[in-house]
Amino acid sequence: MMKTSKEQAIKSAIRLTPQYAGWINHLQDDKHQSFPDPEIANIQNNLGKYVLMYDDERKIGRALFLMLFGEEGFKELSDDLETATEAERQEWLDDIANPESNDLAEAFNAIEIPSTPEEWQLAREAGDKLPEEERKRLEKQGAYFWCFSFSSFFNTLSLMVHGARLTTLVPKAITGDDDAFLKAIQIDRMLLLHYPYFRDRKFKAQYERDTDFLSKISYRESNSPIRGRVHYPALYMLFGILDSFMWLNDLKHKEILDICDQAGLDRYQNRIEDVGYLTKRLSEYRKWQKTGGVSMHSN
Repeated sequence: MMKTSKEQAIKSAIRLTPQYAGWINHLQDDKHQSFPDPEIANIQNNLGKYVLMYDDERKIGRALFLMLFGEEGFKELSDDLETATEAERQEWLDDIANPESNDLAEAFNAIEIPSTPEEWQLAREAGDKLPEEERKRLEKQGAYFWCFSFSSFFNTLSLMVHGARLTTLVPKAITGDDDAFLKAIQIDRMLLLHYPYFRDRKFKAQYERDTDFLSKISYRESNSPIRGRVHYPALYMLFGILDSFMWLNDLKHKEILDICDQAGLDRYQNRIEDVGYLTKRLSEYRKWQKTGGVSMHSN
């Protein structure tokens, strides 16, 4: 996996943290195993095959670019990048991260997710009024957007909780690693419904009456993806996003504190009043990862 530019990692953390933090805040409640908005939960069910992207990290990024460029534009981009040098590819990634040189970030931010039943209804009515070709184009664009959002969110959540992405755990699981299997379904239960190997592995356990393994599956299915309460969900999600871009360890703690400010994180609520507190929270995050998401915070 090619490391993205520092600027792109920072922009992504600022852009994605508010949305993802709201989701993780809901999911950490043991009573909740899906998204807070029933409309989003329904979209996740309908697009459940997004879990097939977990076998290759590049598929997640591909979904984003398909959303931004469309299928024809993405094909042209892929052809250009195929013949580009590594330096040219990195220059292109850096260009994406620079809002002054392109409008991709603006296009991504322009997507508004309805927040009330009334807004969802208005969005449906507006879509119904569009010409069929335009409506189908927007529906396909929306599908790519949600596939990217779901897969990148759960991939980051897995890195937060287990210290390993789903794009690492799923390939391990399908080679027979049952520990990776259990960790993966703890994070995203859609794997049991829409990923053939995961369906078959559970069926095999049922057929063979492997009660020990079935009880482990049941435990993961019936509990929150996060065991224990995350006291600073937005902060941990921001750490996770930077970690997913492989920049968390390379940024100065003052830089991370500045990113927190730009993402709208309240310093007092997250106990990151200064660099010293930020360092302490980051140390707690790393310890929390090693416990598989069991809370162990200090003041």
